[in-house]
Amino acid sequence: AYPDKSDCLTYMLFVAALASLCLRAPVVQPALPLAARLPSPFCCVPSEPAASPSPPSPPPLPPSLLPAALRHPLAQMGVCLAGYGLHVAVLSRRHLAIGSLRVGLDTLAGLAVLGAAARHRTARGAGAVPAWLLGEVDPTDGSDAGRHCLDLRSEPKAAKLRTAATAAVTLVAPLLFGAVSSFFEALLYALVALGLPLTRSSMVGARMVLEQGAIYLLLVKLMAARHNQPGRPFFGAGGWVRWRLSSPWLLPVLGGYVASVGIFNLVEPLNQALLPQLDYASEGLVAKLANPGDGAIRSLLVNAATPCIGAPLFEEVHSRAFVMQALTSAMPLRLALLANGALFGAQHLQAGLVLPLAAMGYFWGVLYALSGNLLVPVAVHALWNSRIFLGSALAL
Repeated sequence: AYPDKSDCLTYMLFVAALASLCLRAPVVQPALPLAARLPSPFCCVPSEPAASPSPPSPPPLPPSLLPAALRHPLAQMGVCLAGYGLHVAVLSRRHLAIGSLRVGLDTLAGLAVLGAAARHRTARGAGAVPAWLLGEVDPTDGSDAGRHCLDLRSEPKAAKLRTAATAAVTLVAPLLFGAVSSFFEALLYALVALGLPLTRSSMVGARMVLEQGAIYLLLVKLMAARHNQPGRPFFGAGGWVRWRLSSPWLLPVLGGYVASVGIFNLVEPLNQALLPQLDYASEGLVAKLANPGDGAIRSLLVNAATPCIGAPLFEEVHSRAFVMQALTSAMPLRLALLANGALFGAQHLQAGLVLPLAAMGYFWGVLYALSGNLLVPVAVHALWNSRIFLGSALAL
């Protein structure tokens, strides 16, 4: 269930190389959101500099496409789950034959969502692809120019060292899961002896809840304690983790999930073509968790707790909210997204899926940068991980 030593060593060397790059980065920009660096449309008019300028407020969000009746969080959740069920039960099981080529309807749906998003952007006068993702500046497109992400390239070297050290610790610490698993397994057996109703089929899932939950909480506490500053809290507006449950998140979440499936389906064959020598495990840990030996729904729910709830929450707080923005101490946001995607793919220690997982990490980072709401990538990630468990429960 755990990666071998060679995979762990390769991943740790990758993390060390990226950390060294961050520490050598030059100081080039002030620590303001990207939107603050967009040129004013009146830049040709000279003005007196202010004695003590304050950071500009972010541009307004584009108008929501959701009708008022669907903006309540519970209404959004209901529609999202209905669309998700339709995708898993229908689109993921059907295909379209184009000559000798068979294309899944879920892939076509993902491409349709990306096309619709590009068309919506052009309809409101912006480029099909955000200008800042291409390294350009479009003063007419301030509504989504990375306005929610930190830019740390002007931080003092001591602050960069502190950020790099935190990132390195949090990237390597999950490899310690195997070292503490015996302790939590013994604890669970003791609890079962005292009457805890766990079956053998749910023991692995329960152990993951304890061991990974403990490490996740410790790492989040570490990040928050070291990087909670006045004016830049770790949790809250203007800080690292921005979370808005009451905002219209239905379309970014449901559309982001459908698009993620399409992107994954397109990139996975490329990974196999480039690395055909890799052995693909026929049944990984998640597949075993999703198919408990006793077939009981209770065992399935216990096994799903960490992959479908704990992992999406921690990995998005860690990968998107912290590591992605920490990388801006060395590079622009568009490059930090690429580096964060590569780290996300390598962090899973699955060489057979490194490219599609890296693509997912990049795309979910873009979702966070565009929405400024960590709820969006967390929900997309949770829906993604839940597919195999839902399919098992429904015998799909």
